[in-house]
Amino acid sequence: MKSNARPQHRVEDVTSFLGKVKSIVEKWLPSNEDVVGPWFRGQGNAEWSLVPKFYRECGVDRGTEDEIREEFAQRGPAFCQSLPNGDWDWYFLMQHHGAPTRLLDWTDGALIGLFFAVRDSNGLTDAAVWMLDPFWLNRHTLKRDVVISPGTSGALADDKKRLRPWLHPRFKPKSRLPQNPVAIYPGHIAQRISTQRSCFTIHGANPDGLEKLAVWSSRRLVKFAIPNYRTTSIRKELEICGIDEATAFPDLDGLGRALGTRWRDDSFALPHEGVFTRLRPSRTHGIGNFAIKRIKRGTKLFTGDSDEMLWIKADRLGRLPKEIRRLYEDFGVLKDGRWGCPTSFNLLTPSWYLNESKSPNVVCDEHLNFVAKLDIALGEELTVDYSTYSEPVPLRAPQKKKR
Repeated sequence: MKSNARPQHRVEDVTSFLGKVKSIVEKWLPSNEDVVGPWFRGQGNAEWSLVPKFYRECGVDRGTEDEIREEFAQRGPAFCQSLPNGDWDWYFLMQHHGAPTRLLDWTDGALIGLFFAVRDSNGLTDAAVWMLDPFWLNRHTLKRDVVISPGTSGALADDKKRLRPWLHPRFKPKSRLPQNPVAIYPGHIAQRISTQRSCFTIHGANPDGLEKLAVWSSRRLVKFAIPNYRTTSIRKELEICGIDEATAFPDLDGLGRALGTRWRDDSFALPHEGVFTRLRPSRTHGIGNFAIKRIKRGTKLFTGDSDEMLWIKADRLGRLPKEIRRLYEDFGVLKDGRWGCPTSFNLLTPSWYLNESKSPNVVCDEHLNFVAKLDIALGEELTVDYSTYSEPVPLRAPQKKKR
């Protein structure tokens, strides 16, 4: 889901991020009191909203959530070294291992939040860090200036009772969720939760509960945007600060990823290397691929192109509008009653624009790789015989006119 909240701050390095955090903390929190600082949430795309995975992927049906919780509790013990203690610990463990919940991950470490923002950046979009005063949130939601750890034995009975509406026992009839989210501490039931200094907000019935708070004039929920061209340099700065994969994920997998990142050669190939064609208007049909250099016979074309394809049963398409169906007929590969397509037609790459010829200069192998069949001259259009890898599109019977 796309966020409607605009970033209030823009940062381009670790120093500017920490400086802005410090100035906000000084406004939010009294300097003469020993109070807990703010929480941080890093997101690889600045447009992502503050909506938990359950609402993004499973909808709002409470019955679905109860079914997921039930199956996780039934099957989970076989994979646990020690069993969680109660519903809250099970719920934290679900979030920890990627099951859909109404929880959002936060951390009370500013640099850890920044790390998760830039960790998986693809360079396409800006990243973001959200900063929250959890006590401010709970003053609005619980009417109390407190953040509770509901899964621990030390939590007061009255505090646990206040949080019960956000996590009722499974399949409890007539239970209703509050509308707004609340901030909570987890029990440290897993090493990663402790290392990442994890905190959580749990949403109520409103998927957009936090986003609505972000537009209040008195908000203590702010958003930092990180330009896409700065994410790599910030990762390197964080590594110097001792924040890397092994810090956030203290196991051998985390160490392996940290070493791979540290010793990766960033003098990688330029984007034009391995590119032999570009798209131009074609006399054959619409748009085609034309050689921008001489191509030798046997050259594998379109290296670096995405190999990901989605295979859809042809009968699933039903009676689509003409222009939509033409997307499949013009760009798809038809085999055994299935259309092979990109995962989205918005992801069409040059290889999908090869035009057809019965005397082609390109051949398609059994793995759907395109290879130069002949030497191809500069400026020559590349063509392929569709029938060698795709079945003919069946003719559709004309529709009867309604009387």
